[in-house]
Amino acid sequence: MSEDEELTYAEAGVDIDASEAATAALIGAAGEFEGDYAGLVDIGEQYLALATDGVGTKLLVAEAVEDYSTVGIDCMAMNVNDLVAAGVEPVAFVDYLAVEAPSEATSEQIGAGLHEGAKRAGVALVGGETAVMPDVIKGLDIAGTCAASRRKTPSSPARPNPATPSSDGPPRASTQTA
Repeated sequence: MSEDEELTYAEAGVDIDASEAATAALIGAAGEFEGDYAGLVDIGEQYLALATDGVGTKLLVAEAVEDYSTVGIDCMAMNVNDLVAAGVEPVAFVDYLAVEAPSEATSEQIGAGLHEGAKRAGVALVGGETAVMPDVIKGLDIAGTCAASRRKTPSSPARPNPATPSSDGPPRASTQTA
C-alpha cells in the first residue's frame, strides 16, 4: 500500500454499524454507566476515576513492521488521555496482555513501552496480567486500566468534567502517540 492509498475500516474487516450495535446492546443490558470513557465514582472526600482502553488495530501495524516498542506507550496514552479528558489526574496503571503464544522479545518491547509511557505520563505502573490463550487469541492483544483520584473541594462540581482542573492545577496534556 502506497502513502496515497487509504484503507477504510470496512476494507480492514471492521463493520462500524455492527460494532456500534453491539456496543449499544452491551450498554443496554448493563444499565446506566457512571461516565463515558472514564467512569467517576464518588468515594466520600474524593472521586475515583477509572478508564480502560487498548491499542486496537495498531497492533497490526506493529506486527507488520515487527516492532512492538511503541505499543505500551500507546496503551498508556489512550488510558491517560481518557482520564485527563474527564478532568482528573491519572495515578496508576495495570496492563492486560493476552497472547496466542508467549514471546520473550515481544513482551520485552511491550514492557519497555509501558515503562516509558508510565514515565512520560507520571503514572505508577502497579501490575498487570499476561494470559496465554492459544484457543482464543490470534497473535496478541493488549489493554490497560488507569486509575485517578481527585479530592473534592468546596468549589468542585458534583462531577468533574473536562473543563474542571484537577485539585493540583489544570489537567496535563496526554502522551498520545500516532
